Formats: sequence, C-alpha cells, structure tokens
Amino acid sequence: MSFFESRPPEPEVEQPRHPEWLAAAENVLPAPFPLWLVLAQTDEVALAIHGGLAYPNGFAFTLLLRRHRARDGRTDDPIHYWHTARGGEIPPEALRLGVQFGDGSKATVFDGHRWYRTTERPEVPVLVQRGGNGSTHSWELGFWVWPLPPPGSVSFVCEWPVENVPLTAVDIDSETINEAAGRAQILWADETRSGGTAGASYSVIQSVDERAKRPAADADA
Repeated sequence: MSFFESRPPEPEVEQPRHPEWLAAAENVLPAPFPLWLVLAQTDEVALAIHGGLAYPNGFAFTLLLRRHRARDGRTDDPIHYWHTARGGEIPPEALRLGVQFGDGSKATVFDGHRWYRTTERPEVPVLVQRGGNGSTHSWELGFWVWPLPPPGSVSFVCEWPVENVPLTAVDIDSETINEAAGRAQILWADETRSGGTAGASYSVIQSVDERAKRPAADADA
C-alpha cells in the first residue's frame, strides 16, 4: 500500500448567499446613469460623486476624495472613523457621507456595518462601502445603495467639520436612476447571489515621495 494514497474528493460547499441589501447581484450587467456631483471644494479638499451604475434593486457610485495635506497616520484617515464612530459621538475629523431619498428616509456611512449582522430585511435604505483604494492625498471608494429610490430626489450629503466643509446636499432626480435600472440586464435567472464578501475594505498606498522623506534608518526598516 502506498504511503501517499489518493484523497477522496472534497465535499461540495454551497457558495454563500449574501442578502441583496449588502451588494449588487453578480448575475447582472448594470446600466450606467449620468452622475458627476461636486459635493465640496475648498483650498484643502475636494469631494465628488461619480460612476453611477443602476441595478434592478439598487445602485452603485464612487466617491472621489482629494486632499492637499498628506495623510499622516491611521487616525488622520477620514475613512477610519466610519468603522470606529459607531454608537457614539462622531468626531470632527470624520468625513460624514450619506444619501437621502425623496420620502425622507436616509442612510449614512456610520450605520452600514449593522446590516452585515442581520438577516432581517431592512425597512430603511442601506449604504455600504464596497471596496476602493487610497494613498497619501487621495481616495476612490465604491458604494452600494439599496433599494432603488422612490419618486422624487436623491440627495448625496456630506459634512467634514475639521476641513471646514459645512453640511451640504446635492440632488439628482430619482428617475435618472430608476430609468437606468430598467436597462440593467439579468444574465442568469437562476443566480441570485449578491457579490463580494460580507464586509468592506480598501487598500492604502503610501507614496514613494513620503517614504523618501523619512530618515534613512527608517526607510531601510
């Protein structure tokens, strides 16, 4: 008898099915809709929303953030507070972002994480970060909004006290999103899984220039 015997086949494991409010379905080709909104622009920061994609049950967009001053450590990362400022006071260093529908219902970056732990269908809109990337001066972050908005406006709302960005809302007509959702293509009717994992993440890239400014001993570490 050989010491290294053939192994029995691995049991088939069903792929996890994430709730539809956490991410767009993987079996859909979304339809784009016009979206370019500058939420804030000062001498130090700029915030814009772009890249609208509509699905049969929600929509996605990208947040573009540019900052003149370089990021300095983890606590200087405005995205960091989305994961820590939950259930308490929101610090002024946190970039605040949310959406509001025409019926008054809303969602923000600070309440998205509770939807990862529930199996009950939410009765309010859901806004969750779905990946992205960042460096010392810029961020581009993807977001998923569930469900499709009711008739009326859709407001993208931001505030950033430490950067002197006041509470600001910029609107689009929900019909722009809903019309595009009607053009989304369902590829495989037997697939209902939402995409991605039950969590949000983004990568941060430290620039070569910042590394070059460090002492030689630190740079070699």
